[in-house]
Amino acid sequence: MSISWGQRERYKFEAEGSLLSWEPPPDAGVYAITYRQDPDKPKAHTILFFGQAESLSQQAHELNRQVIDAWRDSGHDITQLCVFVHIMRGSSSGQRCRVQEQLVSEYRPPCNR
Repeated sequence: MSISWGQRERYKFEAEGSLLSWEPPPDAGVYAITYRQDPDKPKAHTILFFGQAESLSQQAHELNRQVIDAWRDSGHDITQLCVFVHIMRGSSSGQRCRVQEQLVSEYRPPCNR
């Protein structure tokens, strides 16, 4: 399953499944941590966080821990968390940051504040 996000420019994100079992690839990219407000609507995800990394496998785990802790501390079930990835092989930090900043400004996910 894939989802596109972005108002000024659209970005296609591929579903990676549960955040708890996610094995981030060694690729550069932008990722979204979400949850489903309505289990009957599989594409209706609410975004909690947009992150970016040069190597998702090396850098994403620490950011994910912060989101997981905040979600758990607010009384939610961490098994509800999902992850989506927009791979950007060969991208610069600036390119990934621009995508992340655009999406954060448009969607205002609570864990990016």
